[in-house]
Amino acid sequence: MDKNYPINELFLFEEMKRGKEYAFDFIFNYYYSGLCVYAQKMISLPEEEARDIVQDVFVKLWNDREKLDVKFSIRSYLFVSVKNKCFDVLRKKNRSIKVQEITPQQDISDESFETYVLSELEALFNNSLNKLPERCREIFELSRLQGLKNREIALKLNLSEKTVENQITKALHILREELKDYLPLLAIFELFHFLR
Repeated sequence: MDKNYPINELFLFEEMKRGKEYAFDFIFNYYYSGLCVYAQKMISLPEEEARDIVQDVFVKLWNDREKLDVKFSIRSYLFVSVKNKCFDVLRKKNRSIKVQEITPQQDISDESFETYVLSELEALFNNSLNKLPERCREIFELSRLQGLKNREIALKLNLSEKTVENQITKALHILREELKDYLPLLAIFELFHFLR
């Protein structure tokens, strides 16, 4: 196996091959949301159908774990597997379509990953942000998006620092709940720091 294989993924992959369910669960929880978004964006699938595809890929990952030899990364393997599964769905819906498959041993570029997922994540984050009460959203944006300290926000909006702190806490609670299924993916793209 490639020596450049990330050590944390290598450990999880080897543990999973030995039948350790905690390793599989970690991989599933870390990538599941992103893979669903990827499947939906890939061929404009309904959410439920995208989830079915991703679940099938994870079932195969677990069932075939002992004979798998992932040469690049788990992420590459999973995203390419989902891509090929999406192509299978397209073929069944339209037998005349011809799509060239790539093997799960081929790497999937960061650019491709970002193209299908990052814009969706930003839209989800902005949509959740817009659900906040107006004053709460204003304070959160000044804090997390503009980088102002609580004291600066309090002076700017003529509020007490305690009120600012309470509003930020409220915003974080709402946003974390709204985006709970996407937190691992937000972490990958370094968007999670907005929710700390």
